[in-house]
Amino acid sequence: MALQFKVRPRAEVLVEGELSPFEHERIFQILKKTFSVSQPSYIELPDEDLATRVTITFQHSYDSSFFNQVFVEGWRDLKSILKEVRHRRGGAGAAFNVTFNHNSFILVFKIGLIDSERVSSGLDQIGYLTSIIKKVKDSWTRTEPLAELECFFDGSSDRYRGFRGYGLSGQPSLKFDEERFTWA
Repeated sequence: MALQFKVRPRAEVLVEGELSPFEHERIFQILKKTFSVSQPSYIELPDEDLATRVTITFQHSYDSSFFNQVFVEGWRDLKSILKEVRHRRGGAGAAFNVTFNHNSFILVFKIGLIDSERVSSGLDQIGYLTSIIKKVKDSWTRTEPLAELECFFDGSSDRYRGFRGYGLSGQPSLKFDEERFTWA
């Protein structure tokens, strides 16, 4: 009988600014239960209006199986520590990017400088948008394949808006018109 090894998906964490040692270790421990992950990387934060920006990249497809099978408990725990990171920054603020990178397609959820309650809502919604994102992605009709889709959380409307799509060449980006359900 041959031994079979399951390859764990990869996750990466990039921190612009700083995390406390507790936050750093908690994020790492949550991710390492499910993913192959290195310690978070740190770079200087170029945005002076912000204390911290955390970008977490999952080398996995964005679909319901990610939240219902692969990262069930971990997703809940990760959201909790990210909410805590935002809360601890107070008025200085924290922003988050949650990225899924799979089969030459990148999906980025961007949560900017908003209050703790809206950050919580933005993180929670990521797990529930799989069918909507699939429809937005499938509506791309350009001959050049869709390589990247960015979604921006709008705190005032409490939803993701401003979808931007990029073909393989990277430029120019197209904006998704939610009313007409087309790219322009």
